[in-house]
Amino acid sequence: MTWWPAGVLIGIVAMLLVANSRPAWRRLFHWLPIPLWCYGLPMLLVAAEVLPSQHAFYPWTMQRVLPVALALLLLGVDLPAVRRLGTQALITMAAGAAGIVAGVSLSVWGLQSHLPPEAWKGAGTLAATWTGGSLNMVALRTVLNVPDAVFAPLVVVDALVAYSWMACLVAGKGLAPWLNRWLRAPATAEPASAAPDLVGNPPTWWAQTCAAVLAIGLAGLCDMIARRLPVGGVVGSTAGWTILLVTTAALSLSCLPAVRRAGSHGSAAGYLLLYLVLAALGAQASLKALAATPAWIAVGLGTVACHAAVLLVVGRTRRLPLGILATASQANVGGVVSAPLVGAVYHQTLAPIGLLLAIAGNAVGTYVGLATAALCRWLTGIGAG
Repeated sequence: MTWWPAGVLIGIVAMLLVANSRPAWRRLFHWLPIPLWCYGLPMLLVAAEVLPSQHAFYPWTMQRVLPVALALLLLGVDLPAVRRLGTQALITMAAGAAGIVAGVSLSVWGLQSHLPPEAWKGAGTLAATWTGGSLNMVALRTVLNVPDAVFAPLVVVDALVAYSWMACLVAGKGLAPWLNRWLRAPATAEPASAAPDLVGNPPTWWAQTCAAVLAIGLAGLCDMIARRLPVGGVVGSTAGWTILLVTTAALSLSCLPAVRRAGSHGSAAGYLLLYLVLAALGAQASLKALAATPAWIAVGLGTVACHAAVLLVVGRTRRLPLGILATASQANVGGVVSAPLVGAVYHQTLAPIGLLLAIAGNAVGTYVGLATAALCRWLTGIGAG
């Protein structure tokens, strides 16, 4: 068996990472992020018959590479720092997540006649990425065994709707004085930064090796346990159980300071592996699946509208300024890269808060998506058998 498709996918990821390091390309990747390119370029190469649509490397990345990527990215999560953010930021983040769950559930329920039978799986995946990030989207895709016909349109929706919403949040800065009066927010409501210094020394090769060994060992142990668990219902495969076990174990171990220090050096390798998984997913997708995009875009717009309404109600009730609402919203719908950028537009102290809120979203996004999928399954009555 030839493994040249693996080399092509690795080359695509490497090319994108090199381009992202060049200032001339950063603006493009700001609006069309690397995960979208990692998914879209292999899909186009398959459509052009440059890459095969089926290859042993593609499922191998889901079974072996994704658990290690999750462990590398979650073992270094600083949950104690998130807890120190204070009630204002955490309540706002929770309210935004609740708006996402309600919005995607109601939208899928209302549009179920225009969506495929397994739309409840797509709903869970969309909720996962908009309460966490691409990490959670890929994890839920494996846990729920989401079909390509459902998953492919979600990547387009995530890019179009999420980044349009980010543009609205940035533009909202001009309306901040008026909206803050409507929200009844005090003039000095912007919080002081509760985040620690997030700039550290570059990790050494030894530190990165220790993080990799820890992640590989944890992924292997969880895989052995997953093989003994029953498959069916919401968790549709042994690989799905592995993802859930790795997520839970990595977050639990990250509460230990020694493990968290070791795990914090693995994020660069974790993102590289995550992008490789996305590239393998793109190679398995079909352009024909994008025909369902209009219905899913309607789901995305309905979800964001509900999310915004919930945040405005909570903001007015608790007299929170627009800056906090916008930062928490981007931490939900965006992620660790964009949330600090939106926060800094409103107030410099909101940048590190946005980062930590996005990290909190990464920690819980998989569980939120799983709960949303179960809720949508019950609401639509589809796939309950």
